[in-house]
Amino acid sequence: MDTLIALCSLLLLLLSQNAAILGQLDSTSSGGRGSGSLPPATPPPPPPQPPLSLQPSTPSIMHFVNESFIIFCQTVQKDIDTKWRDPSGQTRENTKGRVHIEKKTTGLLALVFEHIALEDRGNWTCELNGSGNGNGNRNVNVEREFLASFELLVNQKISFGKTEQVQSVREGRDAMVNCFVEGLPAPEVSWLYNGEYINTVNSTKHNRLSNGLYIRNVSQADAGEYTCRAMRITPTFSDSDQITILLRIQHKPHWFFNETLPLQYAYVGGAVNLSCDAMGEPPPSFTWLHNNKRIMGFNHRIFVADYGATLQLQMRNTSQFGDYKCKVANPLGMLERVIKLRPGPKPLGPRRFQLKKLYTNGFELDIQTPWMSNVSDEMQIYGYRVAYMSNNEFKFSAGNWSYAKQRDFSFHGGKHFIIPHLEANTTYLMRAASRNLAGLSDWSAVKTFTTAAGCSWSPWLYPAYGLILALIWT
Repeated sequence: MDTLIALCSLLLLLLSQNAAILGQLDSTSSGGRGSGSLPPATPPPPPPQPPLSLQPSTPSIMHFVNESFIIFCQTVQKDIDTKWRDPSGQTRENTKGRVHIEKKTTGLLALVFEHIALEDRGNWTCELNGSGNGNGNRNVNVEREFLASFELLVNQKISFGKTEQVQSVREGRDAMVNCFVEGLPAPEVSWLYNGEYINTVNSTKHNRLSNGLYIRNVSQADAGEYTCRAMRITPTFSDSDQITILLRIQHKPHWFFNETLPLQYAYVGGAVNLSCDAMGEPPPSFTWLHNNKRIMGFNHRIFVADYGATLQLQMRNTSQFGDYKCKVANPLGMLERVIKLRPGPKPLGPRRFQLKKLYTNGFELDIQTPWMSNVSDEMQIYGYRVAYMSNNEFKFSAGNWSYAKQRDFSFHGGKHFIIPHLEANTTYLMRAASRNLAGLSDWSAVKTFTTAAGCSWSPWLYPAYGLILALIWT
């Protein structure tokens, strides 16, 4: 019992001491408020707005050559004067031109690029007018607060400058296929030949250079289409472009059509074509001579192409027979060929010309010619020529048979004379002539034939057609 009383007394003593201490603290706190203590803590003020700012405000801006761009320099106070400096440090004051400034009434000074050029690359700075005036007592940290800069990054689109799309090199020499690639950043260039990739790594034939493709010991096999392909991939964009170059190999002329006969025939009153075909680069010139003299008069025509010339003669008299020489030349060489033109018998015309079979898209013709007597076997008739026009074509050309289509037949191909690829249910006018080594006979009388009418198949009747066929099969 005594022990319990002692513990309670000790507890009361501790409580009284704590109350005294708390009372002192409360008194001290109350006395402090009464004697002008510090006010409660307040949040820090926001940082001051910078005197200058840019719109847009990115530190670096990328554009391509010839694009337009505008950026604004804004001041806190509208009455503050500002200026723009270019990457070389020069102040831009002009209000007109490709790059100029425009003063706005809202405290904005605009820098305008009408057409961006490569020379515009670098740091452009907007600053207070009067800063950086050469004062020796400069405070760099203070001046930085009155500057706003951005870096203009200028890229150039891929282009091929003055690259020629048709180039020529001489056979047997080393050559360069020029490809002048422009672009910034510089693109990676690869080459294709007739659509196939050219491996220029460790190649003994091809070498890729900055201005083109180097080819060693070019030959006719190197002629064709070369594709110069430019490609680039950057962290901000990727693009590609290409140009195809036709490479021609310069060489002296050579014959390429060996079916030209050295001996040909014609008859007075007929016509004959003498052909001369040769390849060359540059394309060669063609000259015709008759018995080593220039051909005169109005009884001939010459049709010239890049790699051939045809001499067409209207045989008016026997003086036109003889030797005809074709001369082919370019700066690298010359060729000559002589064709002997001799008189031959005029072929007899067809004795029978009629329709044998009728089709919706063509005809099979029955054509016959009598055997020619008193002539050699080589001068006998060996085929026919059929000329034809539709009735509408005949009317449109006013009956001029020079507009007609033609089809040649030879007995070596069998005696089936079929005219295909015609229109169904259409009337055609036709005539035929015999052929031998001396030329064509007179034309037969004009015959009129009409192709068969085709079946009319309507798509919406296909189910009915199928039902009918099913009933037939069952």
